[in-house]
Amino acid sequence: MERPGRFGGREARLLLRQARTATLASLDRGGGGAYASLVNVATDVDGAPIVLISKLAWHTQNLVADGRGSLMVAELPKTGDALTGQRVTVMGRWAEASEAPLRRRYLARHPEAAMYVDFGDFSFWRLTPEVIHAVAGFGRIETLDAAEVFPPAAAITAQEDSAITHMNQDHAEAARRYATRLLGAVEADWRVAAIDPDGADLSDGRQSLRLAFAAPVYSAEALRLAFKALSDAGGI
Repeated sequence: MERPGRFGGREARLLLRQARTATLASLDRGGGGAYASLVNVATDVDGAPIVLISKLAWHTQNLVADGRGSLMVAELPKTGDALTGQRVTVMGRWAEASEAPLRRRYLARHPEAAMYVDFGDFSFWRLTPEVIHAVAGFGRIETLDAAEVFPPAAAITAQEDSAITHMNQDHAEAARRYATRLLGAVEADWRVAAIDPDGADLSDGRQSLRLAFAAPVYSAEALRLAFKALSDAGGI
């Protein structure tokens, strides 16, 4: 049982899920020093970070030479000391990845990337987590194992495509109402663009919204009930 007030694995993963930008740290191929850069970030179904980066970029060339690196996401407070905000650093090894769902999941978070996602010098890279360092403000600091933050989600991975198709074909109106009634978005052709154990990404082709489940789901039945609960909450 997690101790009261602990910043645990689910909290760390949710911070990664909702992030759109992150700091990527790699080892400079010239001298081995730390090089940090700004990147757009998304996650695979398990929650591991994925980025779309150009072979021309310094950070990509560093990772080709040595895949060791890390990625930090932060939720800064609107006022006051920035160090009171939550942040998570995932340390591990980066590797190029080519699975088709990564393209869809990344574009679900960053629709604007459709303009360059197919350029020949761009490719997807995924960070295989090894150690996670999480800070939720002064005195709330945790070092977490990858298994605690990123439990495998094989069932959801296997059915993500079919679940997206089902939601958009049979429950298109519900998807639009999730965006407008639950998330306060304006009316548009909102569709489910990605699904994972923690929620779904909605997109109208120009912008993205994150729809969170009340609790993680790891089976088809749990996923159905999670969407039903959101429909009930929004009077859909």
